[in-house]
Amino acid sequence: MRILRWLLLIPIAGISLYLALANRHDVLFSLDPFTPETPALALQLPLVLVIFLSVLVGLLLGGASAWARQGKWRKEARQGRRDVKRLSDEIVESSENLPVPSDVRDRAN
Repeated sequence: MRILRWLLLIPIAGISLYLALANRHDVLFSLDPFTPETPALALQLPLVLVIFLSVLVGLLLGGASAWARQGKWRKEARQGRRDVKRLSDEIVESSENLPVPSDVRDRAN
C-alpha cells in the first residue's frame, strides 16, 4: 500500500511542480460576471495560485459532500457499537447469575 501511494504521489507532485513553473504569470481573477471591463471585485493573482486554489476548493467540497452522504452509515456503526456493548454486558451479567453446576461443587469438597 505504501509503494502504491508513492507511485501515485510522485507523478502528481511532478505534474504540480511543472504547472507551478509553467504558469507563473499574473491573471486578473474577477468575481464580477456582468461588467468584465471594470469589475467590482478583482484580484491580480499568479495563474498557478488560481489553479491550485480551485483544486483545493474542489477537494474540500467533494470531501464535505462525501462526509455528509455517509452520515447514515456512521450512525448505524455507532448504534451497532452500542448494541454490541449492551449485549456483552448482558452476557457478563447473566453468566455471573448462573448457578454453579453440581459436579463442580462435588469436586471442591
